[in-house]
Parts: sequence; C-alpha cells; structure tokens
Amino acid sequence: MKKLFALAVASALVVSACGAGSSTVVATVDGREVTLGEVNGLMDPQGSTVSKEIFAQFLGFQIQWGIVERAAKELYGIEVTDDEVLAEADRIYEATNEEETREEFTANRGVTEDFLLNIARQGLLDIAVRAELEKELTPPTEEHIANEMANAIASLTQVCVSHILVATAEEADDVVARLDAGEEFGTIAGEVSQDPGSGANEGVLPCASAGQYVPEFRDASLIAPIGEVYSEVVESQFGFHIMLVTDRQDPAEEEIPTDEEVSASLLSQRVAIELERWFSDQVEASDVVVNEEYGSWSVSPPGVTPPVA
Repeated sequence: MKKLFALAVASALVVSACGAGSSTVVATVDGREVTLGEVNGLMDPQGSTVSKEIFAQFLGFQIQWGIVERAAKELYGIEVTDDEVLAEADRIYEATNEEETREEFTANRGVTEDFLLNIARQGLLDIAVRAELEKELTPPTEEHIANEMANAIASLTQVCVSHILVATAEEADDVVARLDAGEEFGTIAGEVSQDPGSGANEGVLPCASAGQYVPEFRDASLIAPIGEVYSEVVESQFGFHIMLVTDRQDPAEEEIPTDEEVSASLLSQRVAIELERWFSDQVEASDVVVNEEYGSWSVSPPGVTPPVA
C-alpha cells in the first residue's frame, strides 16, 4: 500500500487521454463506475498525447484508491474530511517542492491538483488503517526487544578483525597449535586460510560494523579481547574461524536506542507487514472489471495491464 503512494508521487509523466467522452466507463470496482473523466482529471499532459501504458497506470491508481477508501470505511468506519485532505496536500507540497508554485509543483510532475489531493487522502487513510491494525497486535516481548537491542548494538559497533578460515575442526586445531608454538598469525593465514578475500592479506578483514557478519562471527567479534587471538574457535556456515580482533569502537551512549524505541520499531515493522497483507486481502476480495479497450486488471501485483496495440 505504501509502495503505491510512493510510486504515484514519484511518477514523472507526459500524458493525456483523448478520444472518448469523459463519462465513458473505463472500469467498475465492486459495482462503482470509474469514468474516463476521473482518470483524465489526475493527469496534466501539457499538450502531449497519452500513452496506453501511462493511462493504464493511472487507472490502476484510481482503482486501488477506491478499494482502500471503501475498505477503510466499511471495516473501521474511517473517513477523512476535505479539510484534512487539503491540509495534508499542503504539507506534502511544502515538504517536497523546490522553489515551485503549487501549479508548477503538480504540472512539472505531469499531474493535477486532484492527483495531489488523492495522494493526500490515501496517506491519511494509510495512517488511520495502520492505527487500527496496531490495536490488534500484542506488544513485542522482553526477549524480542533484548534480541533486537543486541542486533542494534552490533550494527553500531565497528570492529577490525583478522581471521584464518579452515574447513574442519582438525585443521583449526592445527592452526591453534602453530600459533601456540609462536608462528605469526598473518603468515599462517597466507598459507592456509580459505577466505579468498582476506587470506592473501594475512587474514585481515576491512574494519566494519559487527552487524554485517554472520551471527557466530559477529558475537565473537564483540567479546574477543583486543590484540589477542580469541581463545575459542568459531564455527559458522563458512567453516572454522580462528579470530584476532585488533580494534573495536563501541557506539556512543546516545547512539544506542532505548528499549522503548526498539519496541516501537519492532511494532512498526509488524504493522507494515500487516498493512501489506490487509491491502492484498482487500484487492483480492474486490470485484474489478476493466473495459478491455483500456486494459485488463491484475490482482498480483495489483494494477492495470495496458491493452495490446
């Protein structure tokens, strides 16, 4: 649903529909007619000729907007006023225009004020439906928050690590024995490490966020002593790692999110998933018929496929 809004706002168009009368029915959505005039009213072609592809795209927008508006009202009693829509359109314009008048803002994007108002209305419906879906979800558990907090800290921690990667535990034991006997870490890495990227560089990996590594390697990089070969051999999906952390930069306290922020982020992610599912369900449940002269309706992904030339 949110992707639809972003796509619509981002569209740079050279379009206009012509030929048939504005009252021509181009589609029906659950029995409600969508006319040619409605779709044309979204586009500011500035004298250019409409393409079938662009008209189909805008018809698809109009159909999806209608589905969302109907479902929001029927399922949750959600309605937005014209004043709310106008205020949201003003906010969109003020937040995204670049020294353009309102007319230039829409015209330069090939759309009309009606299109902007529709985007504003759908944005408000999006927020309201999210709020309803959030009511149906249970808050994240303490364990889930703790795990996500650990992931966040790992992503914010910069580590500089060298490693020697071998295929078997026996090979790892041999490497440890050679290190204990006083051989240089880099020399051994150059001889036996199976990491093609770091092996030729004495096992040295680029300094990076610990969060980019596989879990076993990440966790070890966060607790291994700096400047000493880590006492444990770390097994991952890639094999067995003998690790040497040479530097580690922990995040500043103000960079670490609070439990409340982590909880809100987790809940927001779940709501986004539920919103996509809700939107797909409404699209699938709707009876959409497109006049074949203007294209055909597709449920997944939702939209109008233009007619064959």
